[in-house]
Amino acid sequence: MPFAHEMKKNSSRHETTHRYRTGIAFALAFFLWIGAAQGQIIDRINQIKTADPFAISGSVGAGLGVSYNSNTPGSTPFSSNIYASLNLSFYSFQLPISFYFNNNTTSFSYPQLPTFHLGFMPTWRNWKFHIGHSSMHFSNYTYSGLTFLGLGVEYQGKLFRMGTFGGFLQQATRIKGYDDRTAFQVLADSLLGLNVPEADLPQYRRDAIGLKLGVGNERNFIDINFLKARDAIKSLPEEWRDSIAPKENLAVGLAGRFAIGKWFAFTANVGASIYTSDTRDTLGEFFTSDATVQKILKGTRWLMPFCNTTVVKFAGDASMNFMARGFSASLTYRFVQPDYVSLGASNFNQNSHSLGAVFNVSMFKGRSNLSAVGYIQRDNLNKKQMFMNQVATYSINWNNSIGQMFNLGINYNGIKQDQYNGTCILSDSLKMNQIVHTLAVTPSVSFQKAYDHTISLNFNFIQNKCLNKKYISPVDVMTITAGVGYGIDFEQIRLGFDVGYDFSLSKSDFSNYNAHDLNLGLRYKIIKREKMNWNLTYNGSFGYNIQKDEGASNNLSISNSIGSNFSYNQAHTAALYLSLSNFSDREIIGQRVHTNLDCRFTLSYSYSFAVRVIKKMSKEERAQNKLSRQAAKLQKKSAKQ
Repeated sequence: MPFAHEMKKNSSRHETTHRYRTGIAFALAFFLWIGAAQGQIIDRINQIKTADPFAISGSVGAGLGVSYNSNTPGSTPFSSNIYASLNLSFYSFQLPISFYFNNNTTSFSYPQLPTFHLGFMPTWRNWKFHIGHSSMHFSNYTYSGLTFLGLGVEYQGKLFRMGTFGGFLQQATRIKGYDDRTAFQVLADSLLGLNVPEADLPQYRRDAIGLKLGVGNERNFIDINFLKARDAIKSLPEEWRDSIAPKENLAVGLAGRFAIGKWFAFTANVGASIYTSDTRDTLGEFFTSDATVQKILKGTRWLMPFCNTTVVKFAGDASMNFMARGFSASLTYRFVQPDYVSLGASNFNQNSHSLGAVFNVSMFKGRSNLSAVGYIQRDNLNKKQMFMNQVATYSINWNNSIGQMFNLGINYNGIKQDQYNGTCILSDSLKMNQIVHTLAVTPSVSFQKAYDHTISLNFNFIQNKCLNKKYISPVDVMTITAGVGYGIDFEQIRLGFDVGYDFSLSKSDFSNYNAHDLNLGLRYKIIKREKMNWNLTYNGSFGYNIQKDEGASNNLSISNSIGSNFSYNQAHTAALYLSLSNFSDREIIGQRVHTNLDCRFTLSYSYSFAVRVIKKMSKEERAQNKLSRQAAKLQKKSAKQ
């Protein structure tokens, strides 16, 4: 037990120090909050005053299912679930309770001591204050959106803007199952949002400060920002400091925008990060033996101590935008060096750079829109990978409409993937060189003549082609599909009907086949009233596959499903679903789908309710009750006389 005793002793000491610091911080935050967040306090008081003293809401439901799948014959066919949720509301304060049963699994949740993340963002003229839990955005490469616990302020003027904050980017976690706080301390920490979370592996408290300064307006500006984040070593017990590395980071960002009129704009955003993955390390003898180097390192230690694990990396992006009437285009470049890390931002797609272009044109008063997008990305910026990957993606979309009747869409997408030599020389049989083409043409006509009619056509082409014929296992797949669809809505009798036919042919190294597919759909509103709705739907699919391979046999695939939904008074809801499907062998983009018989039946019901047990009375109701009580007193007094 000496280890547990020592751990408890150290943890208590660190808890006391942490509680002292956070107490001072939140005392200051409380006084600032009182002065700056009066409006929010008043709004919350008014919300409590206007809420019902006591209300109950919730829902109960149950479901039953039966299923069978020929690929999993040993699975249990029956399934059931029962659930109930109850929410007690006292002057808008919520206490939720829930119960859920699924087959042999039961879960139950009840009101527990809540953990509040208190955060206030009062504003005054051009100022915005951040108190408690909040977040800001400086730059994608320095600090962006991570929640901090502390204080911050932002100012937005006509030509000058600034922002700064200080606090914790993450709180120290305690060892799971170990908490030496008293019940009063737990309650106090919870109300202040200071509950220390539990984890299997503890983490340091991460202190951080940030600053952003900018000059200019929305069209032309320049911003500079930085973030300093450091893990507090003493926030963890000594037993864990050797196995968990504390980190430190100094990130600096520069962003700007330059615009000429409304037709041209250039934006750039760059970041530099000095990141230390383990602050316990020191520099080697080569650096520390030089007196000049020692003097420089000592003078800059307050800003960023340099260790063996310290790296300096860069990242950034730039874009040019051209805009005119009915036309827009942009060109974007982005790079992120390997091992670029900022403790104030999310992870990056490292060791890569990309170039992209976007083109849009609108014609014929917006009836025709043409857009083209292209991106190319390469990795291995540091030339240390075994090989380099290059991926190019491009697409063209053309959408047209003539009046409200005719629509035509043409969409093309392409992906080209290549591999090149890196530190190793790849043989021809290992280099990946493939391209994927996808083309879709979808014209449609909608018109109304006694009923609403819709006629649609579709043509789809998919090709996956391996351009390196020496590749170990080249796979070429081509699929062409053409079809027609028709839909009609009989609004007077609440009936809708859809039918469609598709023909497809597929060729690959695995199989060669043609397919005929017939699809049917039926929608019927049995009851459509203000408080009651009852719908019935049917979907069916019938496919016949003609195998071209020698020795292969043709096969038939069938899928049918019926569903029904019923609702009454927005409180009662019932649903029924029944399906029967039999899929035979067929190929979908090079992957074989085996014979599979699947049957499913589900039935579910739910009831939702909301009751105001003690209703909030209006002024008129209170006045009427007062008059009634006075009249009753006078009547009682008269009866005695």
